[in-house]
Amino acid sequence: MRIRHSYLLALAALFASAGNSAVHIAIPWLVLETTGSSANAGVVLGVSGFSVIFTAPIIGGLIAVLGARPVSIWADIISAGSVVLFPIIGTLFGLNLASLLIIAIIGAMFDPAGATARKSLIQAVAERDGLSLIKFNGTYEAAATIGTVIGPTGAALAINFIGINATFYVIAIVFLLASCLAFFIPVITTFTKSDESFSVGNVFKETRIGMNALWRDKPLMSLVGLYTLLTAIYMPVESIVLSRYFRDLNEPQTFGFVLSAMSVGVVIGALQFHRAIRFFRPGDLVIISMTLIGAVVCAMAFLPNAIIFIGLGLALGLAFGPVSPMSNYLVQQRMPQQLHGPVFGTQFSLMYLATPAGTLALGLIVQSVSIPPLLFWIGALFIGVTLLVGFTGPLRRLSVDASSVDKGP
Repeated sequence: MRIRHSYLLALAALFASAGNSAVHIAIPWLVLETTGSSANAGVVLGVSGFSVIFTAPIIGGLIAVLGARPVSIWADIISAGSVVLFPIIGTLFGLNLASLLIIAIIGAMFDPAGATARKSLIQAVAERDGLSLIKFNGTYEAAATIGTVIGPTGAALAINFIGINATFYVIAIVFLLASCLAFFIPVITTFTKSDESFSVGNVFKETRIGMNALWRDKPLMSLVGLYTLLTAIYMPVESIVLSRYFRDLNEPQTFGFVLSAMSVGVVIGALQFHRAIRFFRPGDLVIISMTLIGAVVCAMAFLPNAIIFIGLGLALGLAFGPVSPMSNYLVQQRMPQQLHGPVFGTQFSLMYLATPAGTLALGLIVQSVSIPPLLFWIGALFIGVTLLVGFTGPLRRLSVDASSVDKGP
């Protein structure tokens, strides 16, 4: 029986997401064990995350020149190699803050490469397997989200049972599995610039082409801008604001349930994207999803009991779920395949710029502002910006060919 290549790509996304999210548990743990300082753990994660902005912009050009499949394969191999450096160097020479930071930066710099390359393969794989592109975008994003749930849980369990050093070897194996799965996806696209020799100049040229194409498509650029804003707000609300609130209540288990509910909601929302797009135009669906996200954050400002908070977490995930597959699908429909890598690379670059900025800003604000008004104003700001951009900008002109939208169940 022939294995569908779409299964291989979705599983590669799941394993890579699991590996990346597991690293975000294992590295702070190792830093705490090595230095005894939670501040150092924050420095290592923050600086390594910030370093991504120097490589993320050129990833799309790299994909255009080398091809999405090779970049996906090698990005995960490099991630695996950087992960095992922690226990190897620790055993041979010992670790300190400087060595921890250098290794973390090496690994983080290639994080966007695999994710961007896999997104660039979605359309070609779906077409080869005869799948609905709309449905497969949802399936792909759901698989990636499941990986982000499995990774931290698996890392925490591994640290408990086999220790931190062995955990890094397990994470490396997960990255290698993602690489192997991508390896078995055949070369199914002829859209790489194979007639061009590999050079830094060609990589930057393809990157500029992708950026210019995205800039000229004002409706799509508006979506990317809103999506970037969503990322800058959504991620810190989850990691800083809510964690501060539940930590102050000494209810980490409730926080865990809320995060799990968010993830379940994202998976369900992504899988239902193909149904939602039948009833709403893309621009309207963007406005509805992002306005609902803002409304849920506003509702969280009233600090309800645990059950209602978990329900709001589920609602937040449901509203967020269709956004990523819709963004993928609109790029696929409005851009030629040879530009998918550069355009997705530009999108990732903006996200990686926005997330540290949002995290830093909210991290400073949350020290001096109480949680309820902060949540309310974050939600209100998000609603206001969404409605402003949605009804006065080019976002409402987002459209796709009606014949490409699924009519079946």
